[in-house]
Amino acid sequence: MMLKPFLGALAAVALLGACSSPPPARPVAQAPAAPVVPQPAAPTGDGRVAAIHFEPMSSVLTPQARAELGPVLDRLMANPGTPVRITSYSARDAMPLSRERTQAIRMALSERGVPSARIRVLNARMMPNADPDVVQVQVQGQASRARDPRA
Repeated sequence: MMLKPFLGALAAVALLGACSSPPPARPVAQAPAAPVVPQPAAPTGDGRVAAIHFEPMSSVLTPQARAELGPVLDRLMANPGTPVRITSYSARDAMPLSRERTQAIRMALSERGVPSARIRVLNARMMPNADPDVVQVQVQGQASRARDPRA
């Protein structure tokens, strides 16, 4: 007879213990990681990195801009298969102009024989020390390093 009250008390303690523990934590959704945007690099003069200058509010490649692309094209033609990245830095409200500028450079490279599969375009937000009227063109990959140990 003493067993019944003992079992009832044990059940009550077990229920109270179960109620006092906090519920399991829910997984928190995390925002996707922002893409890593490279800082603007200084032009090298040898075709590894070039700064293509545009007139303010224009996406037209000037004769000077085409000349600035020359060393990049030479490096790309000497290193078939080496990728190239075109990066522009602009404020959000200037993003359409920024895209037009990167597309103008992409078209100029394609017209000179660079396959579009080798060209990567990155339109990034404005960064410190970045000029919104300059688009950076950078030849990447091992092939360019093999020819120039400074790369």
